[in-house]
Amino acid sequence: MGYKLLDHTADVAIEVWADSLEELFVEAAKAMFSEIVGNLSTVQEKTEVDIQVSGDTLEDLLVGWLSDLLFYFDVAKFIFSKFEVKVSSDMRSMEGKAKGETFDPGRHNLRTHIKAVTYHQMQIKEHNGKWHTQIVFDV
Repeated sequence: MGYKLLDHTADVAIEVWADSLEELFVEAAKAMFSEIVGNLSTVQEKTEVDIQVSGDTLEDLLVGWLSDLLFYFDVAKFIFSKFEVKVSSDMRSMEGKAKGETFDPGRHNLRTHIKAVTYHQMQIKEHNGKWHTQIVFDV
């Protein structure tokens, strides 16, 4: 499981990989919030939110999941560091939990202002028991 930054001309792009589809969604959320605030170990688990997403494709689910998390940051200034995800057996819906706290400029460093999660170049694939995707964030 993990992620790495990719070279991109104007936005932030990451490659994410994991042993399961659920872990891929978790790693993608960790990567996004690592880009927003840097060190996730500074984020305390004071608040929990539940998120449900449905869509026609796995890419719809991932974009919806990350977009909902980003909405909580934009509107309520919540930052998250721990995530749980369950994708339905038909892969058309997912339920997730995110734990974190309100952004505190005294303890958290705002690194990147992510405006949106895009579908650009996104394709979720499973290969040899590993799940992979690439995500481009509009900044």
